[in-house]
Amino acid sequence: MHYGIEDRSALIVGGSKGIGFEVAKYLAAESARVAVMARTKADVDAAVETIRDSGGSAIGVVADVGNPDQVGDAVREVTAEHGPPLIVIGQAKYQRPGDFADITDVTVYRESFESHTMSQIVLLQAVLPAMKDAGWGRFVHIGSATAKEPAGNIHHAVANTSRPSTIGLLKTVADEYARYGITVNTVAPGWIETDNALAYLQQHLGASSDEERRDFMLTQARVPAARMGKPEEIASLIAYLCSEPAGYLTGSWIEVDGGLHRSAF
Repeated sequence: MHYGIEDRSALIVGGSKGIGFEVAKYLAAESARVAVMARTKADVDAAVETIRDSGGSAIGVVADVGNPDQVGDAVREVTAEHGPPLIVIGQAKYQRPGDFADITDVTVYRESFESHTMSQIVLLQAVLPAMKDAGWGRFVHIGSATAKEPAGNIHHAVANTSRPSTIGLLKTVADEYARYGITVNTVAPGWIETDNALAYLQQHLGASSDEERRDFMLTQARVPAARMGKPEEIASLIAYLCSEPAGYLTGSWIEVDGGLHRSAF
């Protein structure tokens, strides 16, 4: 398939590792001009080097998506190097686990809302004007399958509380900006083999070996696929959502979770 994104400027938040890194590689392979954004310079530099070694166009931007000033600076830096980012991949920082009864400081919940929803508001405000001027844009948020169907056995009271607000935000923005050729979608992964997920399984759920993880997926998480997904299985879908052929797909919530979500609707 021809994606039609050659020379498009693309900003990937959290693009140095995991799903974000796989997305950056996919977009670079489609000849997009990629900007990898993350908080740690060493990780950013390593990701950029890998993409360039494969023949892709990439720059690195060190910034925290939770810091409005840094987000603004990052977008200006990308614009100066590659042009305004018309393809943007957004995601929030990882949230601390814990049960509701154990997290008594309400500040933790406020910080989670700042991380999940306010960070995406700031990012959208920074990139939408240029997309509107261009009459074209793609914004894809990497969310979580638990935002619509919170999982009760993984100790995520804080994230389960803040994630749903981001869904409402992105659906609203999708409706408002569709007339300008801008699409806004959310991809909601389930259990994916990222460093964070593997560490969480080991530290909090006692699953460290392949056999233990498979048993957890099948018997406790009840994932019909009986395995964790791979980052590239998420990234390939996100890359399509950024493409020219995906121009009529907006306001959607797409779960990629091995069948974890049980509703048929």
